[in-house]
Amino acid sequence: MPGRLPYCSRRNKRAAVAAAIAAMVCAGATFARAQSAGASPPAARAVVAAAVKKAAAEKKVVLVEFGASWCTWCRSFDAFVHAPGTAKILADNFVVTNLTVQERGDKKPLENPGGEELMTEWDGLDAGLPFYVFLNATGGKIADSNVMKDGSNVGFPGTPEEVDAFMGLMQATAPRLTPANGAVLRTYLTKAIKP
Repeated sequence: MPGRLPYCSRRNKRAAVAAAIAAMVCAGATFARAQSAGASPPAARAVVAAAVKKAAAEKKVVLVEFGASWCTWCRSFDAFVHAPGTAKILADNFVVTNLTVQERGDKKPLENPGGEELMTEWDGLDAGLPFYVFLNATGGKIADSNVMKDGSNVGFPGTPEEVDAFMGLMQATAPRLTPANGAVLRTYLTKAIKP
């Protein structure tokens, strides 16, 4: 029957639920990092520079995700990046880093200083969130999430057309993405589409 999940044992169900909860906690922690011990978030350019250095050493591409604590689609993107089936695939290809921008009210201190300026430099000013950029090993932009046919931001894919656009972006930027791994990413995203 289409759309029906395969049978799994209670142990597997518990493990799946625990993994989903861990992914949600990790996603929430991404945007709450500045609240611990009253620390200020690091400057956006320093975060990106560290990611570029790591990516150069590991022969990967940097994926910079701009998001905010209030953004549901940002949390969905973070869950995708950290999900048990997709995390290793993405980590094999990308150094993923998050920059917090466009916060409101008492959440404003969560923002990475200079984040919105970088987002503007990389054509994300009016894109919405999540917006993401791919950088090479020298910090040069190679792509961004403005890949829809009309030039708009795909964000976290929520339609079949958006999944196709996102997968095209993955194929263009992921240095070691195999067809089998691409199929795993597509399956996750397709299952995440809300009717």
